[in-house]
Amino acid sequence: MKNVLCKTRDFMLILILSPALFLFAQSEYTIFTDDVLHKIDNKIYGHFLEHIYNSVNGGLWGDLIWNRSLERFISSSGSWHIEDDEVIQTSPGENVRLLFGDTEWRDYEFTLQACKDGGAEGFLIIFRADGENFYWCNLGGWGNTQHAIEKGVPGTRWGVFGNAISGSIATGQWYDIKVRCDGNHFQIWLNNAIIFDFTDSSAHMTGQVGIGTWATQSRYRNFHVAAIPSGDTLFQGLPNIMEEEATLHNWTKIGNSKIYRSSQALNSQSSIKIVNTDATESGVQQRSINLNQQSYSGSFWAKGTTPGVLKIQLRGGASVVAEQIYDSPTNNWQEYEFDLISSVETRNGALQITFDDTGTVYLDQISMMGQDAIDNDGFRPDLFNAIKDLRPPVIRWPGGYFAEYYRWKDSIGPQHERRAYPLEAWNDQDVNSFGTDEFITLCRRLGAEPIIVINIGHRLFSVPQAEYIEEAQHWLEYCNGPATSEWGAVRAANGHAESYNVKYWEISNEIWLTRDAHTYVEFLKAFVPALKQIDPSIKIIACGSGGFDQDWNRVILANCADMIDYISTHHYEDIENYKTGVRTFDNFLRTLGHTISSSSNPDMKIYMSEWNVWSGLDWRTGLYTGGMLNVFEKNGAAFEIGAPALFLRHSIATGWNNALINFNNSSWFPASNYVVMKFWYDHFAPKFVRNSGQNTNLNVVSTLSEDLQTLYIKVINTAASAIPVRFEIRGFFQPQSVRVDQIAPPRLSTANTMANPNALKIERGEAQIDGQFVGMTVPVYGAVIVTVSQDPNSGLGMKDVNTIQDYRLYSNYPNPFNPRTVMRYDVPRAGHVTVRIVDLLGRQVKVLVDDHQTYGSYFATWDGTNENGAAVSSSVYVCELKAASHTLAQKISLLR
Repeated sequence: MKNVLCKTRDFMLILILSPALFLFAQSEYTIFTDDVLHKIDNKIYGHFLEHIYNSVNGGLWGDLIWNRSLERFISSSGSWHIEDDEVIQTSPGENVRLLFGDTEWRDYEFTLQACKDGGAEGFLIIFRADGENFYWCNLGGWGNTQHAIEKGVPGTRWGVFGNAISGSIATGQWYDIKVRCDGNHFQIWLNNAIIFDFTDSSAHMTGQVGIGTWATQSRYRNFHVAAIPSGDTLFQGLPNIMEEEATLHNWTKIGNSKIYRSSQALNSQSSIKIVNTDATESGVQQRSINLNQQSYSGSFWAKGTTPGVLKIQLRGGASVVAEQIYDSPTNNWQEYEFDLISSVETRNGALQITFDDTGTVYLDQISMMGQDAIDNDGFRPDLFNAIKDLRPPVIRWPGGYFAEYYRWKDSIGPQHERRAYPLEAWNDQDVNSFGTDEFITLCRRLGAEPIIVINIGHRLFSVPQAEYIEEAQHWLEYCNGPATSEWGAVRAANGHAESYNVKYWEISNEIWLTRDAHTYVEFLKAFVPALKQIDPSIKIIACGSGGFDQDWNRVILANCADMIDYISTHHYEDIENYKTGVRTFDNFLRTLGHTISSSSNPDMKIYMSEWNVWSGLDWRTGLYTGGMLNVFEKNGAAFEIGAPALFLRHSIATGWNNALINFNNSSWFPASNYVVMKFWYDHFAPKFVRNSGQNTNLNVVSTLSEDLQTLYIKVINTAASAIPVRFEIRGFFQPQSVRVDQIAPPRLSTANTMANPNALKIERGEAQIDGQFVGMTVPVYGAVIVTVSQDPNSGLGMKDVNTIQDYRLYSNYPNPFNPRTVMRYDVPRAGHVTVRIVDLLGRQVKVLVDDHQTYGSYFATWDGTNENGAAVSSSVYVCELKAASHTLAQKISLLR
């Protein structure tokens, strides 16, 4: 008998498993290596980057300034102010109202003009308002799809009175509006056409007039209220608005100045106006900026009138770290660039912009990025590397819900010309600094295929809108068109002459929330042919069900299966169901796979574009993750792409605590789903082989490497007890060496945190080869990967390696390689470790690891590129490990 042991946990007793022990209460599994059931696509390990909880803006994108476009203000009643002869409302909030006039007014005509500046809907024109009693004419409501009269009465929420009509409000166009209230008879005109004419038997008979918005920024002018029937003027001019000081999100005031919200914006809706009546220093500052010893570059835009100078400072506490001084501003917007060098390190640095005399200064578009991010294509290095280590084969973007209001043209071109996302959502109002070009750069750097989700219009649109079809066509042409095409030329002008060739296009997100499946079919029939006109080679992804709604999927497949290549499903599970939820989803996938196979397009594949537990980061989420990944591999004949959500989440977020990457302004930690997903993908093999065996607490899959030399057995144990297992390996495969890697925390509540980011770690387990049998014990709540090789010299475990005695750098695999290879190394004690690639002359090609690491085995991946992301030529290179006084090296061969 041949005994081969792998490392177990620190200080644990090593047990040599004898044949007699195999007979005691063990589970038996048979693996049929001659029976490859299907190929597994590595895209099941894909990811989803949605702009949510500062994942991008304030996270992955390296701009350190929050609310840089100065759009977010703390206000519950909107932001009203008067400029020239207009009343302007600049808040994106909902249910924003401004009332004026007398509550005793009875019969009158109210006329005005209105113009929409931006946002999701149109205008609220209020009449006969007295407390909870009111009417308003909602023009462009319900996602800018309808006009309707709504009536408010005490004790209940207002609602539609009469029938709504189809209609929308265009941005940038002035509308003439008239409201006539005569007893219980009401009439509304829009651009001189009557759109409502109704009576109300229980009418409100008196009340004020007013204006309002819902998730929209608008301006109003030429107000006039005339009595009926006399025609006497009751009101004319502008409402009396007391200009209130504004309170900004993320910014605080310096000095005794007053800060107001202004619509005189460089772009988007808002800037700030700082009025200083004292000849003292005044301005704004932002705290909680992580400063390192490096340069920080950026700019701000200003205009105004003051004899004082403008000054920008980096500060650490009360100390000035660096500053730059400028001449007095002019009356026109001007960009002020800066380059500040920090000589300190602090997690609570500050940026201040001030002027030191009386006057008025407007500020907008304040941006700053550290040199480390600038050198990394604008990405925050630690978060970029966290994503890179997952090696995502595909990334879905930009949403999610975010996609439903996303206008892609607002996020291309020079940063200061980009317009902010129209809504506040998830602790932020995105400033669109990260758009199509930045996303494609990210994907190219990571070697990931991009998946773009298009906006088909507001979720309440019941029919396809030509505006959004054309916008989707333009986006596709921007990505895939030649530089000679209309939108390809725009891409080239933005610095990207070569086409992006984005293959995967998803037709919106979670349509089932507000539309039925038959309505969505009509959208697919409108959008898909229009997109194929631009590029017939693209792959189309259609929204499938949320949860387990097979009826939705059947309607889509029955009506337009031939149009689509993937059906995209979503499912989030309660964390308590970390065991049963996996089984339920396995059944769902098998049923959906059968439905596809009997459809007119049996080659269609399943894309699980959002999956996870609803909330929770402890080890139950890790077990659920491993179980789901096993299910994806098991169903690989029909299942091709996956993507868990959330991907990244800032620690200040107030909800949905399930992200893989959790970060603050200076560091991050991997949640249990990150740890397991990386663990599983690091042991990916494409050939799914049949196995038999049954233990309701074990989830077992087995896969073979492409060269048939390595067998991976992935096991999840959801039981509160260890389970002895014996695997019989049948067929051509001859086991020669074995290695066990496992995550087995002491309790289900174990979780990584910012304070303890390595509570969940991969450790060595033990196993024994006996001819064609491999025996082991799966630990309590264990996630285990058994790696069996036909090569007795593979280094998988030919001796007892229970403890790591010294630094060790193993030979890379594969070698030679193209395009990626993996280096494994052992760290015997905590300390700083550097792993880098150098050429044969010792010149640095790329740093793979430069971090403090604790005891354990690690893996580093090289994708054959240099520090700039450019592919290097075929040659022999050296992987070099440096730690403490140790320097180790292994030659590696890249063959293009």
